[in-house]
Amino acid sequence: MQNITLVLLTLLVDFLLAASVDPLASRPPITKTRIRYIGVDYDDSDEETPKPSSKVPEKAGATTTQFIPRECEYDPCVVPKVPCSVIAAQTKCYCPGISGPGELPSAPEIKELKQGAHGLVEVRWCAPQSTVTYYKVITEEGHEPQIFSNTSRTGSVNGVKVGSRVCVVAGNNIGFSTESETSCALFDPHKSSQGFQMSWVIAGAIGLLVLALVLAVVLLWRWRRGRKNANVDEEGLRNPSYTTNETL
Repeated sequence: MQNITLVLLTLLVDFLLAASVDPLASRPPITKTRIRYIGVDYDDSDEETPKPSSKVPEKAGATTTQFIPRECEYDPCVVPKVPCSVIAAQTKCYCPGISGPGELPSAPEIKELKQGAHGLVEVRWCAPQSTVTYYKVITEEGHEPQIFSNTSRTGSVNGVKVGSRVCVVAGNNIGFSTESETSCALFDPHKSSQGFQMSWVIAGAIGLLVLALVLAVVLLWRWRRGRKNANVDEEGLRNPSYTTNETL
């Protein structure tokens, strides 16, 4: 009976000692574990984030430098030696605003109407930004329209009276351009002759101005040379040992 009592007392003491011990003390500290995992996740994100951003500008820069189109060197008012479409195919440029052959062409622009030889009137125009097969010059008198090739920028027509209306239209397989203020003009030979005379007046005025400047420079040079010679003569007179005959 005493042995049983001692055993029970021993078990009770062990139980009380075990209960008095802090159960958290036996666990590993979780604070250091959390700091370590958080730090690893943060460092990984810092190393991987700049990589995509550094590649994007390089791709964007390569795209812009390789695919920037440039406009073809093409003057629509000058007779082209080579069509703009051929230039675009050879140099990889683009013809500005050129519509396709499946669309009606835009209206050309008349630049000048002037009196030519043998009673002919010379018409000069600029090509539209369209695909053109040929041009047609129409006069107000009702004469048969004159047809010109798509590479033409000038054409001569007859039977045009002073003050009559002249139009240039562009045509292709779809149809003709509509007449407009830019594609039509009134024939006034006096106006064109006045412009021609004015150009000669301006050229003559420029020539006279250049001649006056040349004469002014020559006169200034001669005047300065005369003053220099006069100073040399005065110095020779003040110096007794100096004579113009180089004798003492």
